[in-house]
This record gives sequence, C-alpha cells and structure tokens, in this order.
Amino acid sequence: MTRRDDGGGPSALLRLPSVLAERFVVVRELPHQGREADVLLVRDAAGGEFVAKVYRSGVRVAPEVWERLRGLDTGHVVRVVETGFSDGRDFEVSEYIPGGSLEDLVGAGTVLSPAVLSGLVSQLAEAVEQLHAAGIVHGDLKPSNVLLRRREPLELALADFGVSKSLDATSRFTQRVFGTLAYSAPEYVFGAEVSGAQDWWAVGMITRQLATGRSPFRGLSEQAVRHHLATRPVDVSDVADERLRLLCRGLLVRDPVRRWGAAEVRGWLDGGTPEVAEESPAPGTEPASATGLRPLRFHGVKYTERRALARALAADWETAARRFFVSMGDRDDPSQGWRQLRTWLAQFEDPDRDDVEDLVDLIDLHLPGTDAPDVKLLRLLHWLDPTMPPVYRGKRLLPDDLLTLAEHASSAHDEAGRRTARGLVDELYTRDLLATLATFGEGAHQLAGVDRRWRDLHARWERLRESAALPSRIRKELMGAEIRVEALAIAVSPEWARALRQRIESAAAPVRGKTGWFDALLADGGDPVRHLAATRTLPTAVAEARRLEELRRAHAAAATDHPPEWQDPGDRGRSGTREAVLRALGGVALLFALPVGVPLLLGTLIGDGDFLQRFIPAATVICGVPLACELVLAAKLGQVYHPRWSLQSRLAGIFRGLPGRRHTLATHLWPMRRRTKVLGGGCLLYMAIGTVTWVIVTLRVWSPVPLVVAAGYGLWTFVRYREGRTAHQAQRTQPLGER
Repeated sequence: MTRRDDGGGPSALLRLPSVLAERFVVVRELPHQGREADVLLVRDAAGGEFVAKVYRSGVRVAPEVWERLRGLDTGHVVRVVETGFSDGRDFEVSEYIPGGSLEDLVGAGTVLSPAVLSGLVSQLAEAVEQLHAAGIVHGDLKPSNVLLRRREPLELALADFGVSKSLDATSRFTQRVFGTLAYSAPEYVFGAEVSGAQDWWAVGMITRQLATGRSPFRGLSEQAVRHHLATRPVDVSDVADERLRLLCRGLLVRDPVRRWGAAEVRGWLDGGTPEVAEESPAPGTEPASATGLRPLRFHGVKYTERRALARALAADWETAARRFFVSMGDRDDPSQGWRQLRTWLAQFEDPDRDDVEDLVDLIDLHLPGTDAPDVKLLRLLHWLDPTMPPVYRGKRLLPDDLLTLAEHASSAHDEAGRRTARGLVDELYTRDLLATLATFGEGAHQLAGVDRRWRDLHARWERLRESAALPSRIRKELMGAEIRVEALAIAVSPEWARALRQRIESAAAPVRGKTGWFDALLADGGDPVRHLAATRTLPTAVAEARRLEELRRAHAAAATDHPPEWQDPGDRGRSGTREAVLRALGGVALLFALPVGVPLLLGTLIGDGDFLQRFIPAATVICGVPLACELVLAAKLGQVYHPRWSLQSRLAGIFRGLPGRRHTLATHLWPMRRRTKVLGGGCLLYMAIGTVTWVIVTLRVWSPVPLVVAAGYGLWTFVRYREGRTAHQAQRTQPLGER
C-alpha cells in the first residue's frame, strides 16, 4: 500500500507500489492530489519522467477503459503507458506533460479571446469525439483535467480517467465523493445511465467559464448547486461574444436528448448556427392561475406540481428539512414552514384521488409524528413522486451508491468524511430506511434484497458473538465490535466478500495452525461473517500465537534441563507397572481379609455346608471384581497409580481421617457424659447391623449384595481412572498454555 514516509510533512514523498518501485523512483508529488488517488512524478532508469497515479484503496478503474485508452492514437488524450494492480491498489503510469492545466488559466480569472477559445473548443471536441468513438465516457471533465502541452499556441490533452465509464456499460453515474459537481450535468444530480451527453455539458461549462472568467456557481454550497441544476438552466447572458454564447446555449441544454453533441459542435466550428432547443419552464413551476392551485415557494421558485417540488426538495435536502420539519410547533401553533406546507398539501385532498388516504395519513400522522426531520422529508418525497430515484439526505442511494458509501465509510484518508458516511450508514440501519427507499422508482426495488441480506448478516453476526465455540474472552471482544459498514458492502457486492476473504486469509497466514479458535473462524471459507470476526480478532490471535510460541520454547528449554514430571502414555505403561500391581494386590487383601476371611474360616470350622455353598460364590464376586479392577487400574496408570490413585492410599487416608472426625464429633457432643455417648453409639450401631442382617437373612437376598458391591466398585475404579487421565493431561499441557 502506498504510504507516506516517516516524518512526512508537506514535502514528504509517497512510496510506490512494489511493482512500480522496482523500476521507478519518486521525484516529487504533483498538484491536484485528491481523495481518489496520489499523483506522483516518477523517473525510470533511463531518465524518462512519467506520472504515476496510485488510486486509493477501494477505488477501482474500469478495466475496459484502460484497455481502450491504450488503443487510442491522438495527441489530445494523455498517453497511458502502463496500468495494473499492486499492493491492494490500482495504478496507472502516463506521459508527463509539464505545461500545467486549464485550471491555471481559470484560477487567474483569464478571459480568452473568441478566436483562442474557438481553437480550444475545437481540440476539446476532437478529444471527446475520439473518446466516445472508442466507447469511453470521461465523466469528470474539468479544467484541472485538461492539460497544456503548449501555451503558444494553445495545445490540450485530456487526462485523469479514474471515474470514466464505457459507453456500453449499464451502470449509472454514482455520486462519488471526489466528483466535481460544478461541471456535472443536471441528470447527474439524481443519477443517469452512462451517456456521452455528460461530457458535452462539461465542455459547455468550461467554455462559459473561460469566456467570462468566472463560474456561475462560484460561492454557492453543494446543496445550492444541486438545487440550481435540478430546477433551472445555467445563465449564459454574460457571455459577451454572440457566437460563443450560442455554443454555450447549445451545450448547456438541460435535456440530454436535445443537448448539442459532436455534430452540432462541428457545425458551429464550421461557421454554422445549429438550432438550440428552447428551455421550457420546469414542470410544475408555471403560474398558479394556470393550474388553479396555490403555489408553494421554495428557493424563490413557485411550485404547483408534486414531481417538480419533489426534485427541488431533494436537490437541497438540508434546507428543505430545516424549513419544514425542524421546530414544527404543535397542531394549534405550527411553524410558518410547516403551516405553508400543510396548506399546500391540503389542496390535493380530493376524495376521488387514489392516494387520498395516504395523503391524510401523511399530514395527520407521519409528518407531525416523532420521526427525525430527514425521515419526514423522505416520506414527503415518496408521496410527492414515488417514481423518482431513492434519495436520502440529498444523496441518491441505489446499490452502486451504497457500495461507494460503504467504501467511503471505511476509508482512512478523510476522517471527517468517514464519520459522516458512517453516520449515514447507521441511520439507514437503525431507522430501517432501505425498506422505504426500496419503494421509490428507477431500480430502487433492488434495495429490498440488499436490506434483507444486510439484516441477515447482522443476525448471523449476533449468533456468532454468542457462540459457545469461541473462548469467552473472544466473545467479549466481539461484543464491542460493529459490522454495519462491511456488512452493507457485502450485501451489495459479492465481489467485496471475496476480496475480504482474500485479505484475511493472506493476513492470517502467519497464525494459521497456532490458535484453535482462530482456525475455526476461517474453517468455513464461504462465510463472510466469520471473515469479519477474524478481521476483528486478528491482532488478538497474533499476540496469542506469539505468546504460545514463547511458552513452547520455554517448555522445550525446561524439558532439556529437567526431566518432565509427566510421561507419555506408552512410557507411563512401561514404567513402574510391577510395583503398581503389587500395591493393588496388597490393597485388595487389606480391604477384604477380615470381612471375607473370618466368616469363611468360621463356616469351615463349624462345618455348615449350606452357608459355605451360599457364601463362597458371593465372596468370590466381592473379592474378584475389586481385585480385577485394581489390577487393570494399576496396569493402566503405572507408576502414578500410587500413592494418589491406589486403593491402599485411599484406605490409609480413611484411617488417618478418623481421629480428626472423632475429635470433631466429640466437640459437637461435648455437653453429653462419656457413658451416655458410648451407650448411645453402641445402640445405634447394633440397630443398624441388626437391621441389615435381618433383611439379608429373612429375605434371603444374598445374590444382589455381591452384584451391588461389584458394580459400585467398578464405577469407583472408572472414576479414579478418568480423574487420573485428566490430571495427567492437565499436567502435560499446562506449560504450553491454552491450545
């Protein structure tokens, strides 16, 4: 990415993309740096000087325009030497023309003579004709983009094709943040299909300015210029020369179909007087007597027709919202602006009209309601002219415009503009405005799909932020993140989602395979929501991968200096198995020697065969199952079986704990006499043993007892085995941190 050198000031140079930096060096910055690109004077190894234009991230030049430019062979269009894409940005290298531009003449207030200006128009017309013949619409003709090859005699060359379109494109001119409104045709205000008439209007504006020494829009705000273009013609009465005034009248016809083009300009240059279409008053601005309606005055113009007023209000949005909907007052004491608008709207309350109910709701509910002034104005425009393009806060908002808005909202080159664009994106989402804008005309129906995809992306984002598959600290980090801008771009353009995937996969390459949760985010290669989450958490993943790598190195060093306290399962099984088995045998013998051995010995001495017949199978189960369980556990755990997990250590722990428990019990029973304690305890023990013995003998439940003991012992052995494995893994992974 192109960026300024450290310590850059006004004279700081810019670094070239890597593809160009290999062959060129930067000499200096050139004037006319803008929001769309950095313009640099560069020099190659042979000493030749060229202009390198490096476009901002997100600004894309139509590739077919570059291809067609390379095929042009004319001195009136700057020769493009090389084009391409590097380090995330488009670039072009063109010939260097050191003579300045027409802006130098315009800025000085120069008024050219009719003869010189006619020669200038001839060259401009030739250049525009050649561009149009090649299928290119320049789209941003203005004095700074008309370079001077020579000043005596004046020789011109058109430059700067960053916003140019192909004539066969189906797209519309978008309200680009770096466009020049003062030289834009009226159809540009609300968007129009790509047309060469746009360039001819610009030729007329340049001619008028050089003929008078000033712009007709000098000192006007952007809103005022938009309103002027939308509602009235450009005044050319101050062009002194009659022939030049005719040319300006023909080129500045507001209707692009009736505007002069190449044929009329050539006829004028040959001395002819082509016919100029007369400018009729804007629809809906005729005198009130012609319509029977009381007019509504706005910006000095009286409006009696709905569509004309809608276009005028949209062209000067800020003024309209402030005049009619800020401080509206209440029903009994309305503001002057709201009273005038309400009175004007009431003239259309004809019961025979199809939209009379909508008008009543508009006047009584929506406009006096709690909506923001901008939303109220949007509702008003929809009633006035639902066929107009979708416009909000003076900006057309078709899908292409939304993509431009999202790119501007994520730009780092204009902080104030970025905040404004983000604020507009937030309004569109929180006020659910795309659903309303989708009901307008001229392709607005596409906004319904954009809105649906936009909100679906947000819903998936909310589910991902609460997903238990992510660590809690990552979920907490994502809770403070918003994706409205990026989600809008993805909802409009699938290509934006693919570019996002490429960027994050490239940036995440150093940490892939090092953090499990981050790898999981990138596992679904087609989910842009996960890619957005990965973009937000990439710094955390990088820091965590670096920390884990340091821990691994520290663990490796510690393992070299000191043998680890844990062993792998194979080593553990081979180490200390014999000692563990012997301890298992000892533990089982210690547990069952008296309760099994004494009854067996007494039964043998007494000679009770029936007792032995029942007792021996039970004793076999009671002793055999614990013995088998302990032997298997000892073999599995090896040397770690004792002392923590062995039966012998558990029995010893019980006996060691008895003195303490006896002391605790004695403390609680301290008020009783010793004889009372002994007699009471003996009675309770006798009752318990007697009850159990009575149940076993009376009900003859010999068989379930061994089975219950065996099952309980097996479960207890499994619990010890699982705890042993868990402790082993925890001890093993602890030096490496979280995986």
